[in-house]
Order: sequence, then structure tokens, then C-alpha cells
Amino acid sequence: MSSARLEHVFARIQRRVTDGLIPGATALVARGGVIVGQRAFGTKVAGTDEPVTLDTIFDVQSITKVLSTAASALALVQERLIRLDDPVAQYLPEFAANGKEEITVHDMLRYSAGLPIDNQFLDVPDAEEVWRRMAETPVEYAPGTSVVYSDLGYRLLGRLIEAAAGEDLDTVARTRLWRPLGMVDTMYNPPAELRERIAATGYSAHRGYLVRGEVQDEQDFALGGVTGCDGVFSTARDIAVFCQMMLNGGAYGPARVLGPSLVRLMTMNNTPQVTEEATDISPIDNLICTPKGLGWELRTGCFSHGGMRLSRSAYGKMGGTGSFVWVDPARELIGVLLTNHGLPQSLEASAWHQMFDSIGCTEYFDGLVNAIHD
Repeated sequence: MSSARLEHVFARIQRRVTDGLIPGATALVARGGVIVGQRAFGTKVAGTDEPVTLDTIFDVQSITKVLSTAASALALVQERLIRLDDPVAQYLPEFAANGKEEITVHDMLRYSAGLPIDNQFLDVPDAEEVWRRMAETPVEYAPGTSVVYSDLGYRLLGRLIEAAAGEDLDTVARTRLWRPLGMVDTMYNPPAELRERIAATGYSAHRGYLVRGEVQDEQDFALGGVTGCDGVFSTARDIAVFCQMMLNGGAYGPARVLGPSLVRLMTMNNTPQVTEEATDISPIDNLICTPKGLGWELRTGCFSHGGMRLSRSAYGKMGGTGSFVWVDPARELIGVLLTNHGLPQSLEASAWHQMFDSIGCTEYFDGLVNAIHD
């Protein structure tokens, strides 16, 4: 790769920090199993002099869905504690309400269970009652016929994993994935002693303070911070290790956490019922409706937040606080961009589009491909 071109990519991130579009960021690029570039930019908290460093820990929000939930589910498939064609209601009996008896684990993993994008109950103080109401949520379309990105579906998947394993999701992910891979800075609910290493995200009107070291999503915070939807904190290096494990077919160093066939399944198109042509019509529609893997988003030609130059086999994931990762198997390329932009203040599509533009995620990943010499 061209070191000069990589410096140009990093300079563009710095410009966005200088212009106040994002407080801070870390960027990491790896190719062929080697880190070829990494930089830290800006501050952990907007308006302060706390510099972001390469080991700064970020709330990666929905990247949780691959770092924890989808990979943990497949680890349990490997242990024969779960089967992909098992009904969700086999593990969560209350899920059978409203005609959902036949929805499978596979449907949930591929964002095709018929569930809405979300269903929050912040006015209900009892966590068990919240889980019951979420499980009973009616479907909005026939399962398996479409794709709708669902935070609700992945929250319930985390709950399912806990029921199948007899352990909380944090323990399942830590013992089966993060610890064997040496991902020592990846965790739910970081302890107070790590606060100075953590980048703040945004102000929470619900909590009344700037969120730092707590998951920013209000529902996940109310449920204790450990869910299948959001809640994982991590560093650029740890995420790169996880991605290298994926490129290696489930192994990293001496550790094998997934079999090659499960890795292939996780990263292939699991949603033939939808087409790129019909769904890749805006950045937010790309996130919600385009073809998916298991947890992973897949590269498309127009509005992917991974840009327009990654190989057709590329897969990635974004987190709503401003975190992005993409893996390009054809080029053995990994790109990680973590920022503390924070969740958009509005659920409107324009607010999410503005976040993508402020961070420059597509420019970043296009720049990485442009830095490849061969």
C-alpha cells in the first residue's frame, strides 16, 4: 500500500476534526494480516484537551451485533446448543405470541424475522416486563419475505443466547470469543477505572448528563447495558483482531473460535428475497433494507457506508455513535474508523445522512482502496 496515500486519507479525517464535525477518532488499516497504518485524532470529549490515543475505547453501538451477538450465536451453533432452524419460541416461549411460533433463529440473525426496527419501553421500570412486551411485539411483514434492520430482533437474540447457554451474554462473548482472541479491551459496562480511556458520545436528556462509559442507547442502558443490540465497548485494534479472525476462517493465532463454514455462512448473502437494485436507494435504506449476512452488512454499489470501491465480497458494520468497520476478503483489507460523533439527535433519515457526511466514512474506505498499489 502507498504510505503517502494513506497519509492523505488520515489528513481528511483530521480536517473533519479540525472543522468540528467530530470531536475525535481512531483509524486503523490492515492488509495481509499486518497493520499498515493507524492514527488517533482529536479529543475524547468535545471541547476538552483529553487527546484520543490509539488505545482509546469507544462505544461501538451496533457493531455489538457482530462482535458479540451473531458470533456468539454461531459459537453456540458450533457447540450444538442452538440450531439455526430452531424456532425462537423454543428458547423464549413468550415470543410465540401474535403468531410468531415459526420464526427461526436464522430469520433473526439475517434481519428477516418480520419485526419492526425497534420497540422501546422506557416508561416501564420493570426489566422483565420490558422483555415480555418486546418478545410479544407483533410482526410488521411476513417473516422471510423482506429485510428490515431490527434492533429489537437483536436484543431478543441476545436474550435467546442467554437462555440457550445458561449464562449472560457478556460471559458467552467473553469466554468464547474475546478472551481467546486476546481482545482485552472489548467489554460490556466498562469499569470506572477505565473512564479516562473512554471517549464520550453525546448528552442524554433522559439521564441528564454527558454519556461516557455507558451505552448511549437509552433502552439498552435501562436494561443494564448488556444486550444483543448495543452495549459493547472496544478499540480499533481489538476490532481489527476480530476481523482478521474472520479473514482467517475463524482462527487468530493459536485460537479457533468458529469453524470456516460458519464464517462463510456469516458473511454470505442470507437474504435472496431482496435485491440490491430495489433497496440500495439511500444511505439509510441501505442500512435497513439491502441484502444482509448474519449480523454483517454486505457491500452494495451505490449507498453503502463502505463507499463504492470495495470488492463485491466485502462485508462491514456500522455503529450509530459513529463507528464503522469493513472487511474486503479479495484484497485481505481491513478498515476500522471509530468516532465519538454520538447518536444523531433525530430519528429522521436526514440526521443519519448528515452523520455519514460529517464523519466521511465513504471517503475513508474509498481512500483505503485508492492506497492499494497492486
